[in-house]
Amino acid sequence: MEEKISQLRYVTITAILCFAVIGNFLFWQNWLIGLVAGLAYLLFYSFIFGSIFVAKKGWQIIFGLLWLLAVIAIFGAGLIYLYQFNNYTFILLILIIPAMLITPYYFAQPLENFSLRRTVKNYLDKFNERQESKTNIVLVLIYLVLASGLFFLLVHGQTQESIQSPWQVVNRFFIPAYFLATICLLTYLFNSFRTKLPLILIIIHTFLSTAVALIVYQIGYGFDPFIHQATEKIISQTGTILPKPLYYLGQYAIVVFLNKLTFIDLTFLDKILVPVLYSLFIPTTTFYVFSHWLRKNLALVLSLVFLVIPYSGFIMTAPQNLANLFFIITILLSLLYFRNLLAALVLYLLALATCAIHPLAGLPLLVTVFLLNLFKVLYHSYIKYLSLYFFTSLVFILVLPLAFLASGSTLNLSPSAFHLSDFNFLHWIDKFDLLLNLAYLVKLNAVFLSTLLIITGLLHIGKNKLLKNNAGYLIAAFIIFADFFIVKYFVDFPALRDNDKTDFISRLAILGFYVLLPFFLLGIYWLAKKFWQKDLYYKTFLIFVLATAVTISLYLSYPRLNQYEPANFFSLSASDIKAVDLIEQIAAPDHIVLANQMVGAAAIRETGFKKYYNNQFYYSMPMGQPQNFYNDFLEMVYQGAKRETMQRAMTEAGVKEGYLVLNSYWGNFNQTVKLASASADNVYKIDNGKIYIFQYLNKN
Repeated sequence: MEEKISQLRYVTITAILCFAVIGNFLFWQNWLIGLVAGLAYLLFYSFIFGSIFVAKKGWQIIFGLLWLLAVIAIFGAGLIYLYQFNNYTFILLILIIPAMLITPYYFAQPLENFSLRRTVKNYLDKFNERQESKTNIVLVLIYLVLASGLFFLLVHGQTQESIQSPWQVVNRFFIPAYFLATICLLTYLFNSFRTKLPLILIIIHTFLSTAVALIVYQIGYGFDPFIHQATEKIISQTGTILPKPLYYLGQYAIVVFLNKLTFIDLTFLDKILVPVLYSLFIPTTTFYVFSHWLRKNLALVLSLVFLVIPYSGFIMTAPQNLANLFFIITILLSLLYFRNLLAALVLYLLALATCAIHPLAGLPLLVTVFLLNLFKVLYHSYIKYLSLYFFTSLVFILVLPLAFLASGSTLNLSPSAFHLSDFNFLHWIDKFDLLLNLAYLVKLNAVFLSTLLIITGLLHIGKNKLLKNNAGYLIAAFIIFADFFIVKYFVDFPALRDNDKTDFISRLAILGFYVLLPFFLLGIYWLAKKFWQKDLYYKTFLIFVLATAVTISLYLSYPRLNQYEPANFFSLSASDIKAVDLIEQIAAPDHIVLANQMVGAAAIRETGFKKYYNNQFYYSMPMGQPQNFYNDFLEMVYQGAKRETMQRAMTEAGVKEGYLVLNSYWGNFNQTVKLASASADNVYKIDNGKIYIFQYLNKN
């Protein structure tokens, strides 16, 4: 029997929540009130939103929160671009959400009033019915002890130094202990009779896996997040950002909304957003979707084994990462759409939110959702004439290349970068380290291994005569991979360096894989089921292999420093921030700084987008056009730190003062320090020489 909150209670709760949230926002501005009232607001309207589309009790809040964030991303992005997402429009959005949900929530006549007391009692009755064995209780306790120890090791390894990999500072026992914790959890999941407790443990383990960088890098991990955080601060203060971009605004809207709602620090919210949402939504969505077809314990295992897919894109918050997360969730939920358990409207809502966050993921997702929707609506025609559906779909191959051309990219009809080696997916490596050999064997052959699992999943559904029913996914994936090929070989990006272009284009291939994700997971399920049906030795081997794969994925999801590959990225350090602060104290109002991009990130963190010269940030950056200042920095570092180079940069900027900042981790550090000391007017040292600052004065 369907339960609904009475309309009087809905209006009363809405009045209380809106009064608390808006009152705290306008008058009290207390973070504790904001946290309590803000969470209550999110939970209540997530429940309402989820109840409109999800029938299963207990799942309304989870999926309602996802759809609520999607609405905030769409509305917030529209406000930032068309007007302002300021204090007044924030209050308006707080009031619009309850008004928007009340009609669809009561569209279906409630058959029984909602009772929290009855809901809790029913849950406790079911909880008591599902008694765990003593072995399972012991496994849960061991896992919790190991997980607590692992979080302790991460906290103990925190640093503000420039490092290339978190594994440099995290205790060496972390990975072996993680492996043991994964074995305990997998063993419990295979034998579990419950649902909620295992899911909670999986969420904990997923967060443990994605939070290494979040915990270890005290100042922050990566480069892009500092730029986005500075942008979000400006939007929070002014309501918009100039010039107004057509992308990223969805993420900015979510972070600014949550900041205004709860008064939690905006930078902290930005840092945790993707790792927390990934840890919450990926396990729950995977379980919820596959539990409609598979035994619940195997659906739980799939929720954990999802971690075999390296998640380097989800260990920090960036628009592409958040958009990819929405992409994955939408693909998984689309399986329920074909089972008539979810409306197409929800998929389009998520696709539009993804477009608002990052069009590179949003446009392919919108095309995919449309193709899936089209396939289902015209199922009886297309199931007989798949070729007609295929040729109809081919027109969408042009969508993404045309979008790139419209945004300033150029067409290259004589590609010179085509190499047969690009299609070599089998690799072997041996540098006499067994564990690293195994990890890199997986990494280098990831495409081959993933293809095998996808084919296994396709064979499984083909055996059950369901392959034609899933043609929409195969054709959507074909279109995205075709776009990847076209963009890789026939489209140029003048604003991107070669390395950045390779990384940018590879995102399309990843999206193609995400469309095929259901088959990948079904391939794992089929293999796991086959092994688990056999004797103890096979079961032990299965758990060992899955735990090994999850642990390898953990290692590969973070920067590494070993003999197998170079680690060129250095994190932002406290010394970088000190260097920026010192320059701000001693420099004239108009000056430029030639430095590596992490010092530039420190400048953005400390001063925001303070000043530009000729469309270039006053700290040299390898981004945007032109990049003359950054090229001047490279020339200073690698061609002798000549005063003429700095003079040219100062002349271009029209300033009388310039600085060269050099970090001690540069390969030719000592030689460059010697040459720069001879050419500069003044020299400053930070933290006993971790960073040198060279001041140049334009005396012309």
